[in-house]
Amino acid sequence: MTIATTTITNPILSGMYPDPSWIWDDLRQQVVLVNSSFELVPGLPIHVSEDLSHWNHAADAIDSDMARRLLIPFVEDSGGIYAPTLRRMAGKYVIACTVARVDMAKAVAAGCSQEELDDVARSDGNFVIEADRIEGPWRGPFWISGAEGIDPDVFEDRDGSVYWTQTRPAVHPQWEGQTEIWTQRIDPESWSLIEDGAPAGRGKTVIWRGYGMEAVWAEGPHLYRIGDYVYLLTAEGGTSFEHSEMAMRIHAPRTLAEAFAEYECTAVESGERISQVREGERCYLGNAIRAFHADRKNPILTHRHLGMSEPVQCVGHADLMHHPRFGWWMVCLGVREIAGGAPGELLSYLGRESFVTPMRWEHEPAGWKLRGIETPILTEDDPGWPMAGADIGRLPDSITMELREEGRAHMVAHVGRTAAESKAMLLDVRQNVSDVVFVRDGQAVRYQRISQLPCLMPLPGSGSLIIRQNSANYATFTLTDNAVQSSLHAGGGRIVCSRIGLSDVPPSRVMVRFGDNRLMVIVAKDVRSVGLGSSFDDGFADDDRILAEFDARFLSTEWAGGFVGCLAGLSD
Repeated sequence: MTIATTTITNPILSGMYPDPSWIWDDLRQQVVLVNSSFELVPGLPIHVSEDLSHWNHAADAIDSDMARRLLIPFVEDSGGIYAPTLRRMAGKYVIACTVARVDMAKAVAAGCSQEELDDVARSDGNFVIEADRIEGPWRGPFWISGAEGIDPDVFEDRDGSVYWTQTRPAVHPQWEGQTEIWTQRIDPESWSLIEDGAPAGRGKTVIWRGYGMEAVWAEGPHLYRIGDYVYLLTAEGGTSFEHSEMAMRIHAPRTLAEAFAEYECTAVESGERISQVREGERCYLGNAIRAFHADRKNPILTHRHLGMSEPVQCVGHADLMHHPRFGWWMVCLGVREIAGGAPGELLSYLGRESFVTPMRWEHEPAGWKLRGIETPILTEDDPGWPMAGADIGRLPDSITMELREEGRAHMVAHVGRTAAESKAMLLDVRQNVSDVVFVRDGQAVRYQRISQLPCLMPLPGSGSLIIRQNSANYATFTLTDNAVQSSLHAGGGRIVCSRIGLSDVPPSRVMVRFGDNRLMVIVAKDVRSVGLGSSFDDGFADDDRILAEFDARFLSTEWAGGFVGCLAGLSD
């Protein structure tokens, strides 16, 4: 008997919510999810959910004080907070993360101490923050001296050993864009990398460089123990149209450290040399054998095979989670694209968003035989490989989940119900909301994420409406007594300014419509009865009275570059 039915619609978090990482929290009996935030403050937004459908903004791990300690006021465009990993260890919440693209000269000019700059340099911007409650206060940052690269992961094995794993550019690349995943044990009390001479304690150990010839941008690593195996998931291809998610694993029935030691013995016995990447570093990617073995069905999740007609692109950068009632799930990022004017042109304005899919574990039914082994090698302790996509080979647009009386969850995935939104959303920057953010430490403009297109934005009676992609690509609209002053900044060089007369138009009914690759100044119907976030068809414009129209493609990620989505702001 079905006791509850829930529909989960992708994306679960709309607008700029990239690089998701999550856990099932036994203490709260909720799913807890964190996203990267780049140069936005407050940062590292944390959402919670009980059913994977309804998400509440519970906290931000980075407040203004933490942002200053992390030097976020001094980062460049698309710099700041990259790709967090959220885990629960020893009764506390832990987030491992990177602050990137810090303008050191600007930090020095602002009075940052040499000690602060040295901490960032020694750790390559990698840090940990921790808290007893997700609401905070969050302690730190604890800078990880000797770390290198981005996208750090923290993994606690069954013996209590904790591994710090992340990606860096390959020291000896075979092709442009090649990266490598390295790991090293770390002390979770002092947050210092361990050098004790044992496996993964003799400097950095390289464990992966990508799946296949000319694989690029292996990044976003996560380690998981599932039974007798430790699995490694990585994103590959870059967070663009070739993005994908790969799975690898190592047999580690006791501990990962013992599995590494066994690999070294096997390599020596077979004549395989354990190469040194740099002095004091080891590589477990031999010519004949490797420590981690790849899923032969990789990638386990991608949309790159669906072509340019698929509206959800750039799928990858995933994290796994086991829910006690709903089973195994994967969260990842994706980008909703819309068609541009040129043939094959796809443009995105909302940034990278958070999507989910149910997943399960599958075995190759006769893989042992195909590899020439005479007897089956499958055991009850072998979980198999993660299979995402709910039997449809892609992210579902929605999932209907029925919770049965016996506690099992039955899921049906649906395709073709999202992507291009048919209704416009009202976003009124004049109203006070809980998710206001600022860019770096600039308090002059308070922003909200644009989470849906088309979007209708009333012009404020005082101040300006700002639609921002980055510091070089933005538009401003300002009401005066009888006109709208518009200013479009494209690429830092081209500025288009215009004055739009209102004549007999009431200023309270002037709005900007953002959608279909256009910015339009329109005359709207009465907006007093329409609530914030309401959706409606485009009959909202009063007899289609369009006062001005501009090409908005300069606000797309594809034209502006970088990693962020558009924001709507109010300047005083």
